[in-house]
Amino acid sequence: MTARQLAILNYHRDLASFGTSAKAPVFVILDLDDSIGFEIASVYQKDITEKREAIKSSGAYPAYTLALPVNDANALLRHGWPNAKQITDIPEGRVPVILVCEERCVVALIPRE
Repeated sequence: MTARQLAILNYHRDLASFGTSAKAPVFVILDLDDSIGFEIASVYQKDITEKREAIKSSGAYPAYTLALPVNDANALLRHGWPNAKQITDIPEGRVPVILVCEERCVVALIPRE
């Protein structure tokens, strides 16, 4: 994991723990400075360019986050990264996180805090 990927993941770590639910247990972080992350975010947020600029001006990493059901998260992986391992069982006390940053996709299980 690169320094930027790790920084973005750490910045959103608490939100990943509290921003998911039983119906939407997968947390997705889309780096808005990444062309792929920006493209995906634009599907969910029509005014994403304005949001990106507002986040940047606040000094934070420009990222868009969302929680998805497992099926939707796996569809995202299959669409952009067909060789990625699909999310199946989620261990108790863990949150699966998909991070799209630096033209790559990283999937990690982090402890629920």
